[in-house]
Amino acid sequence: MNKEIKEYILTRHRLLKYIREFFYINDYIEVETPNLINTCAPDIYIDPLKVYVGTKGPYYLHTSPEMAMKKILTYQLKRIFQICKAYRVEDMDTIHSIEFTMLEWYREGSYMDLIKEVGDLIRFVGEGLAIKKDRFMKKEYKVYEIEGLFREKIGINPFLLTRQELAKEARLKKIVTVDKKDTWNDIFFKIFIQEIEPAIKEDSPYFVIDWPSSISSMAKQKGKKKVERFELYIDGLEIANGYSELMDSKRLKERFRRENLARKRLGKDTFHYDREFFHAIDSIHGEYAGVSIGIDRLLMALLCKERISDVLPLRLNV
Repeated sequence: MNKEIKEYILTRHRLLKYIREFFYINDYIEVETPNLINTCAPDIYIDPLKVYVGTKGPYYLHTSPEMAMKKILTYQLKRIFQICKAYRVEDMDTIHSIEFTMLEWYREGSYMDLIKEVGDLIRFVGEGLAIKKDRFMKKEYKVYEIEGLFREKIGINPFLLTRQELAKEARLKKIVTVDKKDTWNDIFFKIFIQEIEPAIKEDSPYFVIDWPSSISSMAKQKGKKKVERFELYIDGLEIANGYSELMDSKRLKERFRRENLARKRLGKDTFHYDREFFHAIDSIHGEYAGVSIGIDRLLMALLCKERISDVLPLRLNV
């Protein structure tokens, strides 16, 4: 018997136990939504697994329970959470898996309320698991604005630049290689991944906030070019992302339309509108925010593992 695998199984059990305990203490309702769906949010960077039922299809395995959970908010449930499997077309590398476990929750309030709650959750499970690392127990985790990081680390404010101007600055500073086919988003991410992330020297978990609106189709706008969105990092690894929800079906439809056009240009599948989802958005009253956490990556961080396969020893290697 492999004792290490047994220990991972038991630690995951305890992690899930403490996660549920945290949400029950904070008056959340646990919900379930279908894994099998008939359409998806048209994210440029996320592709779902297709499913055929006999001759019927394609259907899809959800990449996130987001749209279904927002439908549940119409039943006047102020705080809901779900732990489920999610599926995405991914390269099987050290931090990605086609099948993974996701924690997702929604509550009244804004992304700043969630930032505090995410920190509270990490400290709660760290204490429950007796993780003997002071960095997880800090009262507050540092919050960086992404614009400030770009300006501090490389002297560029990408939000003031067009695609051509951003490409020119990248070439002049010799920080990343820019291809002709690269969009503004592509260049932005190349710089962030290759130059910004490695330059953040934080031993404790930290948040990066106020991301470009062009990469977050369901987040609430903040000014002209940003949205109220955050990501949580531990040791440079993205653990969570969340945002204040855009509760405007007309603007969501327009964003989905643009995302579908971008997917079409890339030769990817496009997705029809989920009319029940848009109706739900118009039926929800008040401000809401939502966040998802990759359970497997969180377990990696808590156990100081560098490969996701270390905490998913039984996964199918495709």
